[in-house]
Amino acid sequence: MPTLARQTVAHLIETRRGLVFLDCGSGIARLHDPMFKEMLQRHQRALVLLSHWHQDHVQGLAALPFFLGHMEVTVAGPGPQITGEKAADVLARYGGAPLLSQPLPEWGGLFRGGFEIVDLRAGKQNVGGEKVEVIPQPHTHPSIGLRVRDVSYITDTVERDESIAFAKGSAVLLHDAWLDNEGHAAAGAEAAAHSTATGAARIARAAEARQLVLTHLNPAYDVARLERMFLAAAAIHPATQLATDMASFSFTAADDAAPAAPPERVEIDAE
Repeated sequence: MPTLARQTVAHLIETRRGLVFLDCGSGIARLHDPMFKEMLQRHQRALVLLSHWHQDHVQGLAALPFFLGHMEVTVAGPGPQITGEKAADVLARYGGAPLLSQPLPEWGGLFRGGFEIVDLRAGKQNVGGEKVEVIPQPHTHPSIGLRVRDVSYITDTVERDESIAFAKGSAVLLHDAWLDNEGHAAAGAEAAAHSTATGAARIARAAEARQLVLTHLNPAYDVARLERMFLAAAAIHPATQLATDMASFSFTAADDAAPAAPPERVEIDAE
């Protein structure tokens, strides 16, 4: 859930072609900040990639017409191959009356450039003009890991060897860190659904990720506990940081390696 310091997960990648969102939690509200005004104005296309359907990862969808109404928008989430259901069918339940005035799949008229809902499958695919790679993950309900533009996003799952190969050589690895070691020992069912910060660091080190961002942080942890968790992870993978609302940094993606290409930028909002 959101805290006074952090909204729920909504990471944003700005590229030369448009905007890519990794999940769409309440962090989407940070787009109200003046620092995003010019960014939103200079882009005409947005891709929203959803890791799974839990409320903390989709609760910002209702705000998309307000922020992105001038754009062409594609929303993509795990499809029948992964969950047994089409993304549009899931979102129709989320956005049907009386929760919203229109079911989400009928939002075409709310976006000047058009609107589409796409089913994601395991493996590599082209979605909304971007090359996207997907890996299914165990969670309380199925989730997916996402890789786009050398950013790997692995949330709401446990520490897994499969994540190492998936994130290999990533410029940025955004990894679930819901638990610290103490919390993991006492977590019970949560331990089968989420990762620890040190587990994320082990994945980042083995995958040779250039930067690890600990995301999907536990709202029950105070600042001191999060700092201890961060230090434990950084001892394993020094290039580590905690996800912090409004934090940003630049990187060069592999397919933008030409000298004239500007760096990509990641904006971070995290539970």
